[in-house]
Amino acid sequence: MSQEQLQPNYYWIRVFDYKFERDQSDKGVMLDEFYTKELTDRESVKQLVKDRYCKSTGEKIGFAKPKKEKRGMYAIIMESDLFFYNRFYATINTPCFVCLGNIVGKASTFPKAYIGPRMGYQPGDDVFMDLTITAYFCSSECQQNYYRIKSNKEGEFQFREEGDQGAVYGYVYLIYNRSENMHYIGKSRYIPAFRWQEHIKSGLRGDISDLSFSVLGTIRRDPTLNEEGNMGYLSSMEAWWINKYEMENFKVMNIAKPKITVEDLREKFNDIVVKQEQLSLGEMI
Repeated sequence: MSQEQLQPNYYWIRVFDYKFERDQSDKGVMLDEFYTKELTDRESVKQLVKDRYCKSTGEKIGFAKPKKEKRGMYAIIMESDLFFYNRFYATINTPCFVCLGNIVGKASTFPKAYIGPRMGYQPGDDVFMDLTITAYFCSSECQQNYYRIKSNKEGEFQFREEGDQGAVYGYVYLIYNRSENMHYIGKSRYIPAFRWQEHIKSGLRGDISDLSFSVLGTIRRDPTLNEEGNMGYLSSMEAWWINKYEMENFKVMNIAKPKITVEDLREKFNDIVVKQEQLSLGEMI
């Protein structure tokens, strides 16, 4: 076999729960995300996705947004390369672009900003080539200072408002405390930046210099459900990610552990997350 044939093919896989009445032209609600590097083709990756979950889900999962049934689970498979594979999994050790404090940890958990064209990059280059086009910051505060200096304007305060003029019902978000390696997962009816500001002001999740903020899921309003039904789905998605992080052995600082109340999501959780935990335990034996 030639050297070229030995090069692995990288794929980025995202799994969504789609309902036409709720999501329309959007992708749906993300349930899972991972990368793979396999000596294989796209059809083999589809089989890998099916094998990743329980039989009932694996047999039904599609690889395009549902059209005829207008609802269901599907996976998007996108070709990738070592650069993006490493951005998802690799750690970095580099100075903060603003305060020059040392940054050590998973690259994807730190705030960053695009600062210019990458010179001389070729697919397969090491992840640290990313530093030639991306500035990493030790905290959101340093990131905000960078943008403030760049634009020479004071940062704007984010007001409480619904997403997409009310078409988005809510969000599930993640706050990661790097110094304690702890994760907090919450939900918000309003745009995430507003909730993030509330957490910063309270100081309950840690010092701002140790925190990063990201959105795990965007939940669009389902017109077939009343207010209670939409809130139930949002709360169940919050519970989904809390339980998923715990089962994957991440340290979660949530005191209250909400339960998934939507029956359809409970079944999907067993098929997707519990199956993965069983596979992981099987590999350890």
